[in-house]
Amino acid sequence: MRLMKGRYFIDDREIPEPHAAKEWFRYAEDHGFDVARAISLWEDAATPDGAHSRDEIRVSGIHILPPEC
Repeated sequence: MRLMKGRYFIDDREIPEPHAAKEWFRYAEDHGFDVARAISLWEDAATPDGAHSRDEIRVSGIHILPPEC
């Protein structure tokens, strides 16, 4: 799987990917996500075809715009 650079937002404010990842993994841990599942969702969300993963991550308050194809 090839990871690509998307854009990450919290409260409509663009943030760097490392900050978004930190927030996602904190949310995932607090909500009982399996670590492997949280990683898989995060990696998939960074791909153009990762719409389902982006939807799952969005419940944490993080909005990901996928990279351009």
